[in-house]
Amino acid sequence: MSDQYYDLTTTGVAYVNRFRKVKPEQGNPYYSVTLAAMRGKANNEGHIQKTYIDCNVLGNAVEMIQQLESFFKDGAEPKVMIKFVVGDLEQRAFVYKSGDRKGHTGSSLKGRLFDIKWYKVNGDTTVYSAAETERHQQANDADDHSEDEEKSEAEDKPSTPSLPQEVKLVSDDPYYEERENQLIEQGYAYQGASMWRLTA
Repeated sequence: MSDQYYDLTTTGVAYVNRFRKVKPEQGNPYYSVTLAAMRGKANNEGHIQKTYIDCNVLGNAVEMIQQLESFFKDGAEPKVMIKFVVGDLEQRAFVYKSGDRKGHTGSSLKGRLFDIKWYKVNGDTTVYSAAETERHQQANDADDHSEDEEKSEAEDKPSTPSLPQEVKLVSDDPYYEERENQLIEQGYAYQGASMWRLTA
């Protein structure tokens, strides 16, 4: 018997629809939502395609969903956007019980919403989860540490001494030609009377 397990997760950004708290006759209450997950590129009118996923909420996502519950009270329909992580995504068949398609078979995507990185209600300030806030703080600390190291390295690096504006060579110097070539490479120009001036 194989004990291999394959983890299928889907991440993205979605609007939260059909927010509900389910209270079964047996068992504990749980939250359920339908995610309108956005995909592709918006058209000229700003509309974007959506894939709908029916989700039960569990794990880290429960705390964030509880924060959103008050916005959906009394039948309110707030515009809630989240960054989600859904697992165990699968397609399930069902039969329409009413309407024009009564008796026909349809299908829907089901999954488990187990993490919400952030949410935004009616375009207001983005609220991050505790884990995401900590991750951002660690990333900022790492950036600050890297900048401090670069600054320290720059301070420790010896500065290049400045070149004098004028240099006079001694004609009987045995290394005259070598020093002359060195001055030329450094950007000096001969001024006459053994004097050289920096022009670069």
